[in-house]
Formats: sequence, structure tokens, C-alpha cells
Amino acid sequence: MHLELETARRAARAGAKIVSTRGRDLGAVQSKSTATDMVTETDIAAGVAAVREIMAIDSSARFVIEEPEVHELADAPRGQLDDPEVWVLDPLDGTTSYVHGYPCFSVAVALLREGTPVAGAVYNVAMDELVSAAEGFGAWSGDASIRTGTATRLDQALLITGFPYDRGALLDKQLEILGRFLRSPVHGIRRDGSAAVDCTHVAAGRADGFWEFGLKPWDMAAGIIILREAGAHVTGIDGKPWSVRSTGLIAANPHLHEPMSQVILGELTHSDLSDGSDGPASD
Repeated sequence: MHLELETARRAARAGAKIVSTRGRDLGAVQSKSTATDMVTETDIAAGVAAVREIMAIDSSARFVIEEPEVHELADAPRGQLDDPEVWVLDPLDGTTSYVHGYPCFSVAVALLREGTPVAGAVYNVAMDELVSAAEGFGAWSGDASIRTGTATRLDQALLITGFPYDRGALLDKQLEILGRFLRSPVHGIRRDGSAAVDCTHVAAGRADGFWEFGLKPWDMAAGIIILREAGAHVTGIDGKPWSVRSTGLIAANPHLHEPMSQVILGELTHSDLSDGSDGPASD
């Protein structure tokens, strides 16, 4: 048994159990950085449950957690992203979807060694699906091994994205890129609101690529190791190697990462992206 992988799985399950049990009992809902960046009592309770599961296995564990209240409530030592080992948690990724009852929210748990994700788990609560991976051990949905899809052209691809909380210049940039992809054309573009879940969809071949600006390490860490172990190519949103300092990501199967990156970085024209068909992109 891979101890770190099993620990990540157990922590994600513990957090997901809290979210699932609470259902639509949100408790207090507060805004953080913007009116669209929310936290609920469920976020915090799920974080406490996940942290306690990890500490029961490793009493010396250190943590970086999206919700700072979890540190005090669970007596969880604070860590740094570049520590020799640190657990990074998003207790409820997709809080806006959760608040509205839209079925896409998750618990994401990852172990970083000197800034590199080496084990992680994402529990998609609405789908009751646990996706996990560890370095050298592959990526898994439950007990089934998963791999990225095989699309070789953008006009064969289903892509996923998200919209930033920053509704100024960063949103303008995202909307421009969204337009480029829609005119490529691609098969379609989806947006569900949980970056961790989006990563698992690419890893499992349900989508072919994912990009998003304005992400935090806890949004990405678990998804990064899952994507890599499933065979995906992952970089920061700027096309450079991904690190915990990256503010977004581009992830795709190995065939599509380069053409996706070129669209995002603005290097291709419409004629470069299309197979010659003038038909509109399907949604």
C-alpha cells in the first residue's frame, strides 16, 4: 500500500462525507476577496475532517489550507509551499456551485515535496467519485486506472475552462481566448466551477484539455499529480513549467497541449487552428 496515496484518499473521503451529509444545510455564507468568492461553514467543517484524518496517520504533518480557520479548529500546524513535505487542501472546491446546488464541487487533497505534488485525491461529491494518484503509481478513479483521451486536433476536442474572480483585465483576457477557441472550432467548451474536478475530467479522458487563469495552489495541486500520472502534459498558464507559484494552468493530452498553448498565448490564426471546415463549433 502506498501510504501517502492512501492518506490523501482517506482525507478526501472524510471531507466529502461532511459535505455530503450536510447537503443543502449551508450554515453561514460569507464573501472573501470578492462577492463571488465565498466560504461556507461546510468548507471549514470539511477541512477540519480532512486534516484530522491526515494527522491521525502523521502527527507531524504540516498544512497549507485555503480556509485559515481550519488551522485553529483542527490544531493543524501551518506549513509553506516549498517545505520538504506539506499537505495542501481545498476543503470545498466549487463553493459557488455548492451554494446554488449546482452539482460540481469537490474536496481536494495533495502532498507536496519541496513544491512538487507527489500524491493527491479529488473527491467529486456530486458524482460520488474519488480520483487519486501518486508519483509512479498511476491515476485512478476508484479502483480503475485512468488515462487521458486520444484526440489529436483541436477540432476534435472538448475543452474545459473557468472564469476568474477578477472581473477586470484578467476576465477580458479570458474572454478573448474563449473566442479564439470557439472560432477554431472545437467540439465544445464547458465550465463547471471546480478546477480540481476539471483536472480529473481531462485525466480520465472525459475532456481533452483544460485552462484557467487566477488559480491558487490548493485549486491545482491534487489535479496536477492526477493529470501527470494519467499521461497529460501540464504547464503554467504562461506555458512555462508548472510550479506552486503558477497562477493558472494549461493541461491536455500530449497531442493537444502545444496547439492549446499556442491559442492561449495568441500565436495561431484561425486558419492554423481549423481542419478547413467552415462549420460552427458544436456546444
